[in-house]
Amino acid sequence: MKRVVNSASLIFLFILGIWRGADSSPDIKLAQEQSPTIMRILTSEKNIVRRSRITEIINRIDHTYTCLYENLLKGNKLKIFFDPAHGLLPNGRWQGGEATRRMSCTNLPEEYYSIRISRMMYELLKNNSFIEVKTTDDFMAVLKGTSDVYHDIPFTTTVELAEKAQAFIIISEHLNNISILYKADGRINLPGIHITRNGYGWRVLQYVKDTYSGFLTLYNKLDASGFSLDYALKLKKMLIAEGLKPNSWNFGAVGDSRFCYFVDFPVSIIYESGFISNPEEEKNLRDPDYIKKIVSPQYNALIETIQEAFGVDISGSTVKKTGEISTDRIELLKLARLAVYYVQTGNSQSAIGAIREMEKKYPGTKYSEYTSFYTCIKNSLIRSCGYYGIAQQYKRRKNYRSARKYFVMARRALYTAPIFSVLRERYHREISNTAGSYAMPAEKPDIVSRGKSGASLFAAKAPKGRSIIFPVEENQSLETSIKLALDPDLKDLEKLVKSFQNASFVVKQKVMQYSAKKMRDVATGKPIRVKINFAPGIYIVRLDKNLNVASAQYVNSVVLDPRRYQNHQYLKNSYFAHDTKDRAL
Repeated sequence: MKRVVNSASLIFLFILGIWRGADSSPDIKLAQEQSPTIMRILTSEKNIVRRSRITEIINRIDHTYTCLYENLLKGNKLKIFFDPAHGLLPNGRWQGGEATRRMSCTNLPEEYYSIRISRMMYELLKNNSFIEVKTTDDFMAVLKGTSDVYHDIPFTTTVELAEKAQAFIIISEHLNNISILYKADGRINLPGIHITRNGYGWRVLQYVKDTYSGFLTLYNKLDASGFSLDYALKLKKMLIAEGLKPNSWNFGAVGDSRFCYFVDFPVSIIYESGFISNPEEEKNLRDPDYIKKIVSPQYNALIETIQEAFGVDISGSTVKKTGEISTDRIELLKLARLAVYYVQTGNSQSAIGAIREMEKKYPGTKYSEYTSFYTCIKNSLIRSCGYYGIAQQYKRRKNYRSARKYFVMARRALYTAPIFSVLRERYHREISNTAGSYAMPAEKPDIVSRGKSGASLFAAKAPKGRSIIFPVEENQSLETSIKLALDPDLKDLEKLVKSFQNASFVVKQKVMQYSAKKMRDVATGKPIRVKINFAPGIYIVRLDKNLNVASAQYVNSVVLDPRRYQNHQYLKNSYFAHDTKDRAL
C-alpha cells in the first residue's frame, strides 16, 4: 500500500532537517533553533572551516545571551571580565604613566586611580550572588586588595580570556588624559600660556584655551544588540544625577571601534571617569565618597540594562524573569558577529550579505541606531571591492600604473580600524607586488625620547632683528607683556610700548570705482591700515631698525628655539635685556 505524506509534514521535516544539521552536515551542531535568516547564511557557507567557526559564534551567543535566565536558574553565574587597565610593562614602568606621558598633575600614573575605582566596583559585583568576576590572576589580587601590582596585557589576550570564561561583558576602568602639548610641564591642563612639549619632546610655548574635564563612556559601536549603547546612555543619566559632569564629546557616551576587543567581543565598555590632567578632577578622585558616586551608577546601570534588554532581574536575592528576551536583538547580534567574522577573514561579499540582511529586516525600527555603523562598513566594503576589481582588470592587462592607483584607492576606502586590518594588509601586498612598485617608507615614530629636545634652554643674546616670541596673558597690560618678553631698560621700554600701541598692517579692501576707460564700475583694491590688537595669546613679532612693529602674527603655539626667536622670559636671549655681571666677593 502506497503511503501518502501531506505537504505540511514535508515542510515540517524539511525545516527539522535544516535545524538538526543542514543535510546532516557534521560541522553544523546548533544548540538552539535558529531563524530562517541565520540558517540561510549557515547553509550557504560551503567552506567547512568557516561554517564550523560561524556555528561556534552562534552557539556562544545563544549560551551567553539567549539562555541567560535558564543558566542562572541552574546556578550558573553571569560572568563579567574585568580588563586590567594598562598595567606594568616589562621595563618596570607603568603603561598609563611615564611610558606614554600620561602622568597625572601630581605625577602619578593612571593606574593609581584606576585601581581605586576598580576595587570599589569589584566589591559591588562580588556581593551579587548571580555575578562572577573573571580577570587575570595578578589583577584579581589587586581587586581583592592583596597586591598593588599587575601587568599590562594586549587586547587580544583580553578577548581570549573573556571568551574562555564565557563572559557576558568586558568592562575596563580608565581615566582620561590629553596630549602633552596642552599640559603645563607635560602634566597639568590649565588655561593660559604654558611651556608644554610636542610629540618629539621639544619644548613648546602653547596658548591653552580650554581645560578638559568630565566623564565619558566608550561603548562598543559594533554591538548591534544595542546593549552597550543602552548601558552607556543609562549610566550617563545616573552619573549626571549624582552631580558629575559629562565630557563634551558626545555628551559623555561615545561609540568606539578603535580597540581590538571592541571588534572581537560583542558587548564591551570602557569607563573614562575623569581627566587626571585636570587638577580639580584629580583632587576629586582622591575622595572615596566621590568614587562611590562613580561606581554605584556603573553597577546599578549595568543591572538595570540587563533587566531591560534580557528580561532578567538579578538585583535581589533571587533571579526573576521580568519579560521575554527580544529575538530581534539576539538575531541582530548574531548577524553582526557573522559580518565581523567575514570582514576579518577577508570575505567581503559574505560580510556585505550579512549586513544587508540586517538592513532588510530592521529598516526604520528602534534597532536602526544600533546597526547604522554596519551600513558604513558595508558602504566602505562596496567601494573597496569596486576599486579592487578595477585594479585586477588593469593588472591582467599589464597596465601596472593604473592597477597600483586602484589598489591604493581600494585600501584607502577602508578606514584604519582594526576590523579592516586583514583586507588592508591584502591590498598592501597587492600594491607591493605589482610590477613597478617601490617599498613603502618606514613610518616616523609619533613619539621620541623626551631627551631629544629641539632647543636648548639658554642661548647667547639674540641680534636685534631676530623675531620675538611675544606672549600676552589674560588681564595683562601691554607694558607688562613687553617687560616680560624683552626686559628692556626704561628708555627702550617707552619706545617699545609706543611702537606696539601704534602697530598696524595694511590690507587691500575691495571697492567699486568708476573706470573712465571702461566706462563702468570695476573692482579695485584700496589699501587701508588696520590696527593690531594684542589680545591674549602668542604672537611672533618682528621689529624694524627703528623699533617699529614691522609684522605681528598670531600663533597657537611655537617651538622654543633660541636660534630662531628671542624672548627673555622663556629663552633668556633678548637683545634688549640688561647684562648683569657677576660680582666677586
